[in-house]
Amino acid sequence: MGVEQLTCAQAAQFPDLAGSVRERTALRVRSALADRLARLPLAGHLRASDPELAAEHFLPLLTGPLEYRPTADPDTVAASAVDVFLRAYGA
Repeated sequence: MGVEQLTCAQAAQFPDLAGSVRERTALRVRSALADRLARLPLAGHLRASDPELAAEHFLPLLTGPLEYRPTADPDTVAASAVDVFLRAYGA
């Protein structure tokens, strides 16, 4: 059972749980990713864009397949995510 399912299962007893879990997981990861992505246009590796939006697009490419296919090879998922992301944002 994933974090989302556990959070939903406890929503009636702990109504603020979903927001807290989201803040401590996805939002922190997205913020850290945006920080890293903000540096890449300066080095000529990505087209200039909004790093928060780019992180918002990249993160589901990494996490989505693992959520739906838990046995998927993480390296293959990451390589595929990077390929798709660079097709959209690559320099």
